[in-house]
Amino acid sequence: MRLITKATLLGLTLFSASVFASGQKTLKVGIEDSIAPFEFREKGSTEVIGFDVDIIKAIAKEQGFAVEITNMPFDALLPSVLTEQVDVAISSYSITEERAQIVKLEPYYDSGLGVLVRTDLLKDIHSSYDLQGRTICAKSGTTGSYFAENIKKSKTKNYLTEIEAFMSIDKGECDVVIIDKPVLEYYHVRSHDDKTAVLKDKLTFEQYGIVTSKNKGEISDNIAEGLKKIRKNGIYDQIYRKWFENTSNK
Repeated sequence: MRLITKATLLGLTLFSASVFASGQKTLKVGIEDSIAPFEFREKGSTEVIGFDVDIIKAIAKEQGFAVEITNMPFDALLPSVLTEQVDVAISSYSITEERAQIVKLEPYYDSGLGVLVRTDLLKDIHSSYDLQGRTICAKSGTTGSYFAENIKKSKTKNYLTEIEAFMSIDKGECDVVIIDKPVLEYYHVRSHDDKTAVLKDKLTFEQYGIVTSKNKGEISDNIAEGLKKIRKNGIYDQIYRKWFENTSNK
């Protein structure tokens, strides 16, 4: 029988500590990085930043996870969770009854659809009732697109990203853009665009949800617990003020 010396015990202790440190669980997070201020890249930067990024990192830190972010098309987020390519998706993902039947959605932000309108049409467009017969830009696969396509006599142009929709209205290719109101407000404040204006009222009330698989209860529970912690300890509010203090109230 081999004798275990003090040196051997010390070596085993150091080895165990190393394994523990390097064995930290990694939370694989899917995002679509064109949705400022929730997840985006500043011009010339490769770093993904935003409200959602800070929120998921804060939750992961509370629960002892490292974070690995993967950028992908918006339409690929839910399938990637279902096929376990990622553990979590967070990307301004509105909670709907249809989505809730497929995945777990942990509410973390109160939102709603808004309208960005060309300033030369402000005298005619004041509410959703004035959108009939209009050309509407929206982002493909979103609740904004669904809302637009159900407006009578209107024409909907769908784009892969919000930026493409904003560029389209600036060129006069559509009358309005229907996208989540906080995204519209952030864009408008940052762009100083005098060709467009954001209507005051929301078209809908929606909540964003952090997406996890219904088959991964441990991950879902960790997300819920971590979110509860950062709401209680004030970190959520700090992150909110960082990204929204110069736009409208949530």
